[in-house]
Amino acid sequence: MMGRLQERLPSLFALAHERSEGARVQLAGMLADVFLAEDISLSIREEELVNDLIDQLLQTRNPAVRAELVNKFVDAKRMPRRMAVSLASDNIEVARSVLISNETLTDQDLVTVVETQSRDHAKAVAARKSINEAVADALVTTGDIHIMQIVAENLGAKLSGKALGVLVESARFAAELRKPVMQRPELTVETATELFWWVSQDLRRYALKRFGLSAGQVDEALAQTIDDLLSHYELEKNDDSAMIQVADWLAERQTLSPKILPQVLRLGHFRLFNILLTRLTNLGLVLVDNIVSETGGRALAVVCRALGIDKSGFVSIFLLSRGARPDEQIVHPRELSYALAAFDRLTVSLAQDLLYTWKENPSFLLQRKDDLSLEE
Repeated sequence: MMGRLQERLPSLFALAHERSEGARVQLAGMLADVFLAEDISLSIREEELVNDLIDQLLQTRNPAVRAELVNKFVDAKRMPRRMAVSLASDNIEVARSVLISNETLTDQDLVTVVETQSRDHAKAVAARKSINEAVADALVTTGDIHIMQIVAENLGAKLSGKALGVLVESARFAAELRKPVMQRPELTVETATELFWWVSQDLRRYALKRFGLSAGQVDEALAQTIDDLLSHYELEKNDDSAMIQVADWLAERQTLSPKILPQVLRLGHFRLFNILLTRLTNLGLVLVDNIVSETGGRALAVVCRALGIDKSGFVSIFLLSRGARPDEQIVHPRELSYALAAFDRLTVSLAQDLLYTWKENPSFLLQRKDDLSLEE
């Protein structure tokens, strides 16, 4: 190799000192001939000489000349690192093939590109055949969903616990991430349960088969998911349209049941509670609003009995639902006693009959809500 360089050095340095675009392109071609040779082992002295030539060559910022450098090094993975580092931070049309395939770029080189260059540069890095953990960390923490998707779909990417956590967190509200993240080899039982209720039914079946999740794990995951979902909608909890979206989300996952009602109330989502009751009872929202706000809780006792909620569940729902009162959140013991007496007098069948009556004739309850008798 040294003999080949020694023979070409005069002409190489002569071209390096010329300022014309043609000379630069010719120099790129001659360097390409050297580096694309079968045996490319350079001594320290040879590397110094070549780096000096590359520095001379890269002095130009002419886009056409820099693009030609990439063209000359058709096999971009064998481009010398000094040149690759410079071109990797060029405009994306020049940098793309270098970022995707050059093998001399270090992890730190790639992290620097991700942190300092455009999103298109980061996407090119994410598409590399293999990506180490440090680079994957930098990519997913850009916060760009498309970049995250490329990383998640790239099975040549090694994900640290940090990167996997970011992807799982982001996949909850980014549908395009859910499938590739759920299928990552690094996914554990813990991270799979975090994502379980956010994904489609097919992916939930896949997770059950892959990880063998128990019913208890699935129930715990649902409770945590509802917490996270309602936290996301905290600022919109009094917005009916937003809460209807949440109710739709729960219904789509077939998780809309009486057992989640106390949790919804504990989180202070009173509008969502009423909207969920409309779904569970098939009553109108105006009627449900009156049932929940009624002093004494007798109508709410009917609803809970009809839905198969037990006495302790009713007590929780009754007390928590009083938190929706604007100025009076403390429940008088007498009010709770009246509510429990009403609940105890009811059978499930009677409660369901009353619910059917209210559904067919809402005015029956609306007109008599302050004088409702629950006697059989």
